[in-house]
Amino acid sequence: MKIKTTEFSQRFSLRRQRWWGISVMVTAGLVVSACTAPSDVIVTETATLAPAAARDESSTTTAPGTEAETAGTTPSVEPGLNIVSMPSFGSADLAPVTAVTITVFNASITALAVTSDTDQAALTGQISPDGSTWTLTERMSYATTYEVSGKATGRDGVEAPITGTYSTVAPADTQRASFQLIEGGVYGVAVPIIVTFAGTVADKAAAERTFKVVTDKDDIEGSWAWLQEEDIQGTGTFQSRAHFRPEEYWPGNTNVTVTADLYGVNLGGGAWGREDLARNFTIGRSQITIADVNTFRLVVNVDGVESKNYPVSYGRSTEDPELETRSGVHVVQEKFDVFEMCNPKYGYCGFKANWAVRISNNGEFIHENAAVTASLGIENVSHGCVNMSPADAKDFYDNALYGDPVEVSGTSTQLSPADGDIFDWTYSYQQWRTFSAL
Repeated sequence: MKIKTTEFSQRFSLRRQRWWGISVMVTAGLVVSACTAPSDVIVTETATLAPAAARDESSTTTAPGTEAETAGTTPSVEPGLNIVSMPSFGSADLAPVTAVTITVFNASITALAVTSDTDQAALTGQISPDGSTWTLTERMSYATTYEVSGKATGRDGVEAPITGTYSTVAPADTQRASFQLIEGGVYGVAVPIIVTFAGTVADKAAAERTFKVVTDKDDIEGSWAWLQEEDIQGTGTFQSRAHFRPEEYWPGNTNVTVTADLYGVNLGGGAWGREDLARNFTIGRSQITIADVNTFRLVVNVDGVESKNYPVSYGRSTEDPELETRSGVHVVQEKFDVFEMCNPKYGYCGFKANWAVRISNNGEFIHENAAVTASLGIENVSHGCVNMSPADAKDFYDNALYGDPVEVSGTSTQLSPADGDIFDWTYSYQQWRTFSAL
């Protein structure tokens, strides 16, 4: 089933250091409408999508012996065989996703081919059942001239050639994009879908229109949001990112397909989409971890049933609020069998944490710390991480998936955008919807 998406836009700029990459693709919608003129003449109008140089014209040609002349976007149809192209024959700098139709009046299209002048490859198209209209059914390529060659036969049996050309834009800049999820991956129920662009996207609405999310479950409410525009690589190049999250956590055991048909799409600011992207992935079992710091326990629920109840120690807060474990929905992001930690402010460096599960990019992990065994389940003594016994930490590590939610509560310090890459669930869904560009 298709995901329902919501509307509007807002941009956020954040500073962050790193993330995981992936690829994305996007297609633009083509709109065709039809109406009926007096008598038996069919008039077809086609709206084209964002050609690089706007030429919203049609070209009209007639069979020999008639008096029809070239017309504008709404052609005047004279008696006899008329041929109308949308966009007009001879149009240049078209976006590859431009809608193309060729319509004949008082006639039928009996043959038509649109071929590239570089390799003579023919584009696919479809003739309407009444023979009056040929519609392009695939995208064109960049920097290509296409030659139209065909034939129309009038009601009186008179034949007329259909000839013309279209040329597409040769962009100076095509921009890559990627998904952070891998093909065939299995993820937790709080996982966002993240599209990262190689540069900034000026026309975010054009990009977002190409994003599609489909699942095998009933309709799921969800929305895209443009949250981050930052120098991710530290090279001085700012990059745009869009995140998708459902209104509520994904249902467990859900198959998801996400596509971004970006090739041929004008992203604004001189940049065009370089390629299409697609990912198929699965939401695994529903594992939701409850972390109430005042209980000194970490409770794991799997598919709605309590599975584990670990004694733990959270961040101590009496001396410094910076040592508190942040309250809010954290998301499992990475796992390390050994992770070396360093925080000079609090006097430690070179600490090797075993079975470390990152739940935010502010330094919060769930990990083993045998040195605090006596405090587990009794008091909070850590520097903000969730400390566990070696056996329990290994067990949690083994069962954690990227995208699992960890719901922390009971502290005065809230998780926020300043805490890293994935803070999607810190917003209400009503707020989240306002960050869409549509």
